[in-house]
Amino acid sequence: MVLSKFEHVKITGISTVVPPKEINIYDEAQYYDNNIKKIDRMRKMVGFWKRRVVDEDVTASDLSIQAAETLIKDMKIDKETIDCLIYVVQRPDYSAPATAFYIHNKLNLSNSCAAMDIHHGCPGWIYGLWTASQMIEAKACKRILLLVGDTPSAGMDLSNRISAPVFGDGGVATLVEYNEDKVISHYNLETQSKDFEAIINPASGARLHFKRDNDEFNAKLLKPIKTPSGYETKLSYGYMDGLAVFDFTINQVPESIKKLMEYADITPEKTEKLLLHQANKQIVQAVAAACGYPEEKAPYDAFENFGNNTMCSIPTTINYLYANNINKDAQFICSAFGNGLAVGTASLKLSKDIYLSGVQNYVKSKDHPTAEELIKYWTHKLEGKQ
Repeated sequence: MVLSKFEHVKITGISTVVPPKEINIYDEAQYYDNNIKKIDRMRKMVGFWKRRVVDEDVTASDLSIQAAETLIKDMKIDKETIDCLIYVVQRPDYSAPATAFYIHNKLNLSNSCAAMDIHHGCPGWIYGLWTASQMIEAKACKRILLLVGDTPSAGMDLSNRISAPVFGDGGVATLVEYNEDKVISHYNLETQSKDFEAIINPASGARLHFKRDNDEFNAKLLKPIKTPSGYETKLSYGYMDGLAVFDFTINQVPESIKKLMEYADITPEKTEKLLLHQANKQIVQAVAAACGYPEEKAPYDAFENFGNNTMCSIPTTINYLYANNINKDAQFICSAFGNGLAVGTASLKLSKDIYLSGVQNYVKSKDHPTAEELIKYWTHKLEGKQ
């Protein structure tokens, strides 16, 4: 357990971008035996309704870059004053270098701006804020641009009814700044690594990877595997132990939230909202009830309208519910949980002068490269023709 308190760190802006492509659960009736009553039950119970998903050539960084551009433009931020760019991501554009350098270039940030990636999952926004807060409180930086982005829908098998209806995509930019007057925030970070395999992509890194000129070995990573639930997967795809994740969420997450509330001396009555990671309706309601919050203080609107966009889900909720409509300095408890297994909980005070973009649609630029164009580009570059 890591309990932290910061006194001079202020969140001054949050921008959220989601893909324009929307999938409605009623459009997928074939996966529910074309039984509308069955879909209605799933919607009422789990909260399935709509989700936003990217085209196959759009990455998390594309969404995050637009969120950053919107924030910088609308807040009239002088890019020279940004001291550090932090990008939290699960699926980077490249294994190396860090995607933050690509984003730094696209945003045309100054040479004196540090840039780095943080590899994290659903608690990524909380972990990113905690990291940025330390840097600001230590006076290493005055202004940090924190980006988070994820595209869990990419490559998802639509027949996988455990994961496909759940996940949506998104990108978020948050401006975190030093504030001379006191702005108190608290954090509690916890890790249950004995279950690190509960959410994992087995063949995605150095531990188990495709081998050059070894088709026989590579075929094993691509071999279809029939799951007990009836859908096919592969070692190169993501895996989730739903029971382990559910047990962690129901038993450990409420305890983490209650420890933070005790540390920060905050009660449900003093809280504007309990903003939980938008895993699904059931989990939001169960965790809120365990922490003593009434349903109306624990929204799941973002899940219903955009799906579980992992580390983007809490700031998406803020922008969806408030969108420049926080009419007073409001105290929020935010908690996100997932891969690791990890949970990050924070008490954050958002002031009425905060910039909130609302939830905006991603607009693909005219020069956005396709996969085929990138192959051609890199082939020519390696051949010395670029």
